[in-house]
Amino acid sequence: MLQSPESPYAHDRRVQVCKEELPVRRPVLVPQSETQSEFWNTVRHIFVVTLCLVAVIPQAPAQNPNATAQEPPNPRGAPRVEVPCRGPLFRIPSTTLGTEGVQVRVSLPAKGRYPNGAPIAVHITAASRSLETSRACLSEQGFIDVAYLCPSTSRGPLSASCIADVISFATGNTRSLEGKSIQDYVGTVKALTGNAGIIGWSAGGNWAVLAMARHGKQFPGLRWFGSWESPILSPVDGGWGSIFEVNPFYDAATGKIDFERLRYSSEMPLWVWPASGVARQPDWPHGGLYLDGDANDLFNKNADYAFWVQLDVSPPLKAFYTPMVTREARDRKVFGDRWPHHIATLEEVENRAIDEDALRHIPTAVKSFPRLAILVFHSEKGHVTVAADHPHAIAHVNGWLDARAHWVRFNPDVHYIQSAMGKKPSREVQYSAGRKLDRGVVRDLVEAEAEEGGPTDKEGMIAVACELADRTNYDNWSPVLTQILLQKTPHTSIR
Repeated sequence: MLQSPESPYAHDRRVQVCKEELPVRRPVLVPQSETQSEFWNTVRHIFVVTLCLVAVIPQAPAQNPNATAQEPPNPRGAPRVEVPCRGPLFRIPSTTLGTEGVQVRVSLPAKGRYPNGAPIAVHITAASRSLETSRACLSEQGFIDVAYLCPSTSRGPLSASCIADVISFATGNTRSLEGKSIQDYVGTVKALTGNAGIIGWSAGGNWAVLAMARHGKQFPGLRWFGSWESPILSPVDGGWGSIFEVNPFYDAATGKIDFERLRYSSEMPLWVWPASGVARQPDWPHGGLYLDGDANDLFNKNADYAFWVQLDVSPPLKAFYTPMVTREARDRKVFGDRWPHHIATLEEVENRAIDEDALRHIPTAVKSFPRLAILVFHSEKGHVTVAADHPHAIAHVNGWLDARAHWVRFNPDVHYIQSAMGKKPSREVQYSAGRKLDRGVVRDLVEAEAEEGGPTDKEGMIAVACELADRTNYDNWSPVLTQILLQKTPHTSIR
């Protein structure tokens, strides 16, 4: 708002009227006979002052709201349901983590899934806490179930290399620090290293792609990959809306964000992505990006939408928005003439994305694994992203298909879902392999939630792993199935 020395609101006609109505009042001696007249003049003066204040206040610069209106929420996600999944614990060598190596757990099946042995499933999760539990212990379905714990200090490329070490062991290419192969730990059940795959839980699916793209030569025998609601576009919400904060300015019909509202507040605290697990510190700098819902150029979470950041706390501290948000901020010059020192520039964001953006690494993964089979699972209500058009699902499936992957499917065959649940789901989803997704169809193809008659997360990923392993075992890559491929008895269940 332009200001002049005479009046910060000189452009406003209402203020000019007030100035005309309110001449400077000087003290005068009023005769007693004029007391009543002076009284009404005073009343009139007060009345006009009140009207002027009413006219001017809405035009005054907005004042800071209460701090609580700027603070990020302290969300709590749904509790993770895990089941016991025990087995031998040992360590395997690591190419990057020193002599300590990587701790691994192998859960053994009582009997192999097939007469000739047991397929192998490696769980990859971004938030492993214990090796004695799992979200879906696949040894119950005749798999050799593998889990691991990378050191808590591992991050970025180091995590991808840690994953590669584990998959290399699971596919029979390396031995443990005790000098044993995976077969030595399994015992009498044959480990089918030629039918080994990955189950990527949430962002674990992103890291699986990075491991395949960067370190695929360490485990060339990998055959399949199943992902559970992996945020392939970005581990941090880029404006699609999440369980932590819905974005009313995202159009699910077009996939567009209303960046015309993009603003920078130098006073709002950084909204650090809750899933990153970074504890907030009082000395963090302030200043962040948001969409201005009420067009007052002042951030208030009750009316606006704040963009989340990934925070690199190693000096110098840097807040990383997604490349898309950062590019919009640059192009729209929302920072003015001076880019905030604590916010990563577009060049810094892009350099980081080269290493950590899983979507752009899919073509390289396909070149490393030209026979890889992929199955992408998504349910109606995402565990993090809540956008009605499921942007991560669309990008993930189409990314593999665009890269010409061997076999790609969205959600498991309905016969595997039914077998995992032990009953028919409330909504039968049957989408042929090899078909792309778009906003016009995806809403009808996601699995119903468990409380609405769909599979639980455990049941959904059991169906994913069993379909992928069975198709590999029987070399059946038809677009859809008429029954599950493993037919031990007429009513075999994979529960």
